[in-house]
Amino acid sequence: MTKILKMDERLANMIAAGEVVERPSSIVKELVENAIDADANVIRIEIFDVGMTKIQVTDNGSGMNLEDALLAFERHATSKIKTEYDLSRIHTLGFRGEALAAIQAVAKVTLKTKTETDDGVQVIYHGGHFVNHEKATLNRGTVVIVEDLFYNTPARFKYIKSEQAEKNQIIDIFDRLALANPAVRFQLWIDGKLTKETFGQNDFQQLIDQIYGTSFAKDLITFKERMQNIDIEGYLVSPKISRTRKKDISLFVNQRYIRNYRLTQAVIDGYHSFLMVNKYPIAVIHLTIDPQLLDVNVHPQKLEIKLMNESLLAFQIEQEIKRALEQKTHAIPERFQDIYRPKEEQYVVQQFLFESEAESPETSPKIPDMEFIGIFSGTYLLFQNEKGLYFIDQHAAEERIRYEYYYEKLGQPQKSQRHLLIPYHPELTKMDWLIIHKHEEQLKEYQFAFKNEQLIGCPVWLRETEIDIALQDIVEQLSETNTIDLAKLRDALAKDISCKSSIRANHRISLLEIQQLVKDLRACKNPYTCPHGRPTIIKLSHYDVERMFKRVVS
Repeated sequence: MTKILKMDERLANMIAAGEVVERPSSIVKELVENAIDADANVIRIEIFDVGMTKIQVTDNGSGMNLEDALLAFERHATSKIKTEYDLSRIHTLGFRGEALAAIQAVAKVTLKTKTETDDGVQVIYHGGHFVNHEKATLNRGTVVIVEDLFYNTPARFKYIKSEQAEKNQIIDIFDRLALANPAVRFQLWIDGKLTKETFGQNDFQQLIDQIYGTSFAKDLITFKERMQNIDIEGYLVSPKISRTRKKDISLFVNQRYIRNYRLTQAVIDGYHSFLMVNKYPIAVIHLTIDPQLLDVNVHPQKLEIKLMNESLLAFQIEQEIKRALEQKTHAIPERFQDIYRPKEEQYVVQQFLFESEAESPETSPKIPDMEFIGIFSGTYLLFQNEKGLYFIDQHAAEERIRYEYYYEKLGQPQKSQRHLLIPYHPELTKMDWLIIHKHEEQLKEYQFAFKNEQLIGCPVWLRETEIDIALQDIVEQLSETNTIDLAKLRDALAKDISCKSSIRANHRISLLEIQQLVKDLRACKNPYTCPHGRPTIIKLSHYDVERMFKRVVS
């Protein structure tokens, strides 16, 4: 008896479903991409029970006749690839012919569709088995209803994550699809409520507003460039708004969302020096490339592609982002005088670590008495005493001061709330607000109060200028773990607040402020480094200075 048997078609479809249909959001992606390929410009997505009970996608595309509707459920049946010549010139999002075949293998699927000239039809499949087809009444376009996902493959349920995680993933897919197709109007309904909507007016300023929020679109930075028949368009949210993860960097090639480490890193490198350490930008990069220079057939979900001249393209993206951000920055008037700017000729010396005094803390302070003598490069405060020359980084020093203040406050939070006289509009995305509304009771324990997507109360220790930073950290933790880990939040929040709200480099401060800064730094438990490990103070002894001037030889 032969050992090799031809696999049953239904079993093959169920295996394919494991690659194409990982979770409910995968179905949303595949069905919407089919709708876009059918030239739809209005697409409505309805989700019930995070997609496990029902997913419905309705579009106004070209539709299908009965023969095509039946063939669409067959594996490798597609209208987009006819010859091997077409394989190297793919312009569409879906082309493998696996989506409906894979979905119908693990769910109950009803497809209703109508062309401009044919009558409407309905085709039903349950768990890989054809049920029936009949006439249907509807306008031109297609409706796909997917119900009871994984009802016949219960082992798949163990891969489904929490309700919030699945909902977030669906919203994330929706955002990517909308950002890829600004001329398409999208609606996302979750459990009967309109959750997100875009208007399809091909206006990126408006689109960023609809996806993220008004404050994100307000200072949007854009650029367009053409390089060797590749069009690059960038939409950059101001560096004033950042994230702790890379997920809001969106790359599109020929309107297809892709994941590419090198290009993503190019975006991060382009923002370098505009963002603090371990923070990432919100950016949308659109690339239009000749399909012959791509291979989009390397990933079952078409999320990864092969690009020719990838390194050159990454370099170009990085340079364009830097140029766009610098132009925006240079448009801001200088806030400091010439005497605070670094001179063209400077002696570059090696970094000297601050040397703690040999005496015990009881007999000598952590930072000795010293005389202020000036400011170097608008950033470094210069002091001297009988033991040498001291540099204090004004930004790093205040970071340390604020970090210890907030770390202590978060460790012993006051159970009292400050009511805001004027409601505050935090810089949060629409997805962030969904998370906040879900965890509103938990946030009340931390003295946060909300009404109509406005903050009306906050902890007494939290300053108004630092509300956005605090809420963004809380939301990101809730989205990942569904709970607030006080120890982790305490450290991350203290670091973020201290860094973002501290004195910036090249920001002029008064003598009184300098004296207060040194006084506060002396009171810190660890005054020698900022929360990220950079030194706050560096000492050059008299010996070090004399050696640099060759007055001593050793």
